[in-house]
Order: sequence, then C-alpha cells, then structure tokens
Amino acid sequence: MIRAELADVGIFSSMARYGDLGIHAVVDLRRTFSRDELERAVERTIAAFPVMGRRYEPRFWRDRWRQVDDPVSAMVHVVDAPADLEAETATWARTPIDSLRERPLRLVSLRRREGSRLVLSVTHLAVDGAGAAAVGHVLGAHLYGLTPSAPVDARRNVASALAGLRWFHLPVLARDLVAAALLPLRTRAAARRERPFPSGPSRQASWRHVVVAADDVERIKARCRPRGASVNDALIAALACAAAGRAGPDGPIAVMYTMDLRRYAGAPRLTAANTSAILTAIVPRRAVGELATTAGAVAAVTARHRRGLAGPAFLLGPVALAFGAPHALARRATRWLHPLAVDLPLRRGLVFTNVGRLDEGLAAFGDDVESIRVIGPIIDGVRVPAVVAFGFRGALHLELFAPPGLAVEALDELEAELREALGLAPGG
Repeated sequence: MIRAELADVGIFSSMARYGDLGIHAVVDLRRTFSRDELERAVERTIAAFPVMGRRYEPRFWRDRWRQVDDPVSAMVHVVDAPADLEAETATWARTPIDSLRERPLRLVSLRRREGSRLVLSVTHLAVDGAGAAAVGHVLGAHLYGLTPSAPVDARRNVASALAGLRWFHLPVLARDLVAAALLPLRTRAAARRERPFPSGPSRQASWRHVVVAADDVERIKARCRPRGASVNDALIAALACAAAGRAGPDGPIAVMYTMDLRRYAGAPRLTAANTSAILTAIVPRRAVGELATTAGAVAAVTARHRRGLAGPAFLLGPVALAFGAPHALARRATRWLHPLAVDLPLRRGLVFTNVGRLDEGLAAFGDDVESIRVIGPIIDGVRVPAVVAFGFRGALHLELFAPPGLAVEALDELEAELREALGLAPGG
C-alpha cells in the first residue's frame, strides 16, 4: 500500500469537473518490439516506480494506492494491422484509464509500414508532466537494456520533493505563502476575456501539433535574449499577447504556467509524482505588445518566482491548511476551491505547460526515433485551449489542445495568434 499525497487527492477531486487529465506520448520508431519485450519493460518500470502498479482508492481518512492483481499483460496492447494509424492513435488517446480499477500506465504498440508507433499513456493522478517523462525514460531504458540516466527514486512525498530547502529559507517561504494567498485578488484585477474561443457541439476533444523549426527557435532566442528572457518566457509572452487580443482594454494580462518543483530536490532524481506548481504570471498591460518587450516583462515575473519560493508555496500552502485533516474533507474542500483557483484565472488568461527538452529522456531510443508528439492532459469543463511545449532535436514542439465544447476553429485561431506573436510564418 502507498499512501496518496495531498496533490493526488486534489487531482482526484478535480477529475469529475475537469476531465481525466490523461497524458499520452506518441513516439514513432524505426523498429518494433515484441509483446514479451514490451511487457518486461513495463514490469521493470513498475519495479522502479511502484505507484505505477497500483490503483487509486479513496478512503475517509487517507486515500491510498492499492496493489492491482491483474497481470501486466493487461497494460500492454499490440495492434499489428491498424486500419488507420491516426484514427487508432486518437482512439487510444480518447480511451481513459479507470484510476479506480486499473494501473495508471498503459503501453500500446501500433505497427507502421516501417517500424512501430508507441502510445504511452499515464494518468495525471499518478504523475505530472515531468513524472510522465521520467516514466517514459525508464521504460525506454529497459526496452533497450540500458541504465537510466539518473537515480530512480520511488518516493512521492513533499519532503523528498523539497529536500534541498533549509531552515534559512523559511522567511522567504512565509512571504510567498502570503503572496500565494493574495494571488486570487491580483488575478481578479486582470483583464477578463471578452472575445471567447469558438464553441461547437462535439463532445470530443481535438488537438494539433505545431513544430517550430530550430532556425526559428534561434531567431526567437536572439530577439528575446537582450531582455534577459528565455524561450519559456517568450512562449508565456506569446500567450499573453494572444490573451490580450481577446480581453477588455483595462487591466493586466494573466497567464497560468507550470513550474517543476524537482529543482528543489537537491540532486537530480527520476520520480513518478505530482510535484509541479501552477503559477500565474500577471503581465502589465503596457508591456504587452512586441514579443521581446513582453518577454522581458514576463522574465521579470518568472525570475521573481524562481528567486523566491512561489512554487514550493503553491504546494505547501494546501498541505499546511489540510494538515491532519481526513482526505474525504480535503476532497470536498478542493471542489470548493475550483471557482477561485481554476475558473477565475481561466476566465481571464490562458494556460501553458513546458515539459522541457526531451532529448535526454529519449536518449535510450537513439536514432530509432522518427517523431514524437504529446496529447493531453485531456481536460474538460473549460472554455479555453491549453498549450503544452517541449523541445526535441533543437526544434520547439507545441501541442494545442481544445477540450470538448470548443470547435476545431479554436485551434486555428490560437495557432494563428501564437504564430503572429512569435513572428512565425502562417501555418499551412
């Protein structure tokens, strides 16, 4: 038995309202693997990360991850002759994992004309984006008989995630806990979206993969570097520009983005956990315009977040409030917080996740990798597309995800707005 962490409890409580939040990595390879090879790799991945072999069990006092007795073969699916490769991929991406009955990991192998496509699916209930990358890296290492690039740590608790912090960080942490408590007031003052994204009757999500070539990435870096801004800052800036174009004339612009808190662990480790913070960049309206100027303003905000402890405060604030409380009460409290913590910022701005560069995570696959995409997190119940970014082989990959209820034209509009903000040629 593995005790559920408070982040798991919060995500479980959110799934009924915001979707199963599944994350799917789609990797095209020049080679194939047998079912036995796939199953052995999954078994060894579960041995490295025991939570991947368990199902979620909500309880009154403490939720837990309980052992699943089904054979590992139930997690592995091999389709030797898919009638339509893309349709089959979409079907698996739209097939949720039942977290109350199934393990939070699924591996699908689809035969291609030359090679195979692996669809690795994990639940956000078990791991965040960086955790999914860690699981994928360890799985790939076991497929190829290699050693993972960093130590594997099965721990999932807050203490291990923030092990690098010391007592002298407490004053800064206290300050940022207060700032986190006041953030809804600052967010409420941000400009509200007045021009919504196009809606549609479909109850199916849609997504689009946009690749920014390495040369264009270098040009974006060159434009923003004099302002002290990174590519991540430039992407948040592009989203701020897109949000400003849909907002009223007054007030700053809000963009939600994620920070991986593994940076506070003290040493590089591979973990399967939810240890990311959702932060909000409040960008002054006067700074929103030309990309470099906006990115410079964003860089000032994100630098303050990194210099301080805004990320740990996001994680520790709820832990302090819920300390000792039954998880059943925490689940109810999470539902009460949804309007303030999620709906409020999403009525004003956009949401962005940067998974980082995947080159090292996919190193075990070597030159066998032809392409990679990410689908998800599979969200529902919101009226705004989400953006997930990652780097691979010098290019920047953007996944635009429209939840059910948004028309595919929402992706057309968001892609066009991001291309204009980043100075890229219009899409084909």
